Amino acid sequence: MSLIEKLRKVAPRENSGSISSNRFDYQKDWAICKLLELSVDKDFLLAFEFYEDIIVFDSSSSPNIIDFYQVKTKGKGKHSIATLLSKKKGSSILGKLFNNKLNFNEEANTLSIISNCDYKLNLETGENIGISVCCSELNKGEREKIAKELGKELNISWLKEYFDILFFEKSELTIEHHSDITQQKLNKYIESKYPNIKYNPTLAYSTIFDEVKRKNNIEKPISTFDELVKYKSFSKTDFDKMIQIVASEPNRLEKLKSEILNRLDSENAPMTFRRYFQKNWSNVEIEYLKTNNLLFTKIEKVIHKVIDDNETLLNNSLLNSMEKVLEIVMTNKPIKEQLIFDKDYIRIMILKDICDGE
Repeated sequence: MSLIEKLRKVAPRENSGSISSNRFDYQKDWAICKLLELSVDKDFLLAFEFYEDIIVFDSSSSPNIIDFYQVKTKGKGKHSIATLLSKKKGSSILGKLFNNKLNFNEEANTLSIISNCDYKLNLETGENIGISVCCSELNKGEREKIAKELGKELNISWLKEYFDILFFEKSELTIEHHSDITQQKLNKYIESKYPNIKYNPTLAYSTIFDEVKRKNNIEKPISTFDELVKYKSFSKTDFDKMIQIVASEPNRLEKLKSEILNRLDSENAPMTFRRYFQKNWSNVEIEYLKTNNLLFTKIEKVIHKVIDDNETLLNNSLLNSMEKVLEIVMTNKPIKEQLIFDKDYIRIMILKDICDGE
């Protein structure tokens, strides 16, 4: 049975992470850092809130192995084997994590606890340091404690070779500064990939974070691998495309904004609209940077088609052309029925499309 076929048969445990609004942004920032790390690979698929907080497949089309990650934040203190084995509602942190190995025995590559805090672990060497500690490095007593407690919790006979795939990792992201650290990492990555492009670091980070948040919070039940790819995952291709957009598009859109403002000034456009345009352009710009904004994209396509089909409307001044295009655009039923983008917002989109196509 292939991994994709097995995904249809193994139902994910109930997970409130997608539904609850009080999940730490820490997890999303860790996911962005993981995407940056994975981007050097030929292919991957990182998925949110599916079996675990985050899982990574070795392929976005025909995967064979999975890495499972539980992201745990702690305000103070350290994680210990005892706390990780402590049961809440019948399950422990390690029990939930290790259950993935039972469901995907051949495909489970690694099982990792990711935390912002240190671990209180007794190692075979006697040292208690390191960014990442493998379970096989723990001393005999700690390993026997894990085997005994998980054996009872999961009703299994522990296989000692499983120690080699279980990891305790301390993230370099701190609770206080995880967004700052993530943005720094993202900036460094973009600048190395696109050294000659001027971009907006804050806008790049917020755009990517919002897209990660959107996919993380999707509540739609996922029943197939194709649905997982579409709704709750990033492939290498997805991430590369998103990086390219946030790196290159803002500079082009900024130039387009200046061009539109110059034309509005030359035509003595009403001050109220010019002020609205300047105030709201950044909001429109953010929507253009999003990779999967279905309603905005639908409106954008309608505007583009109206302009392509009615080029004679563009023979007047920029403002008059915009208003004539708007009249036709607003007769489109989906646009009339939507309640998110008002007329002035759509006017900005029309101005952008008119000037962008010239």
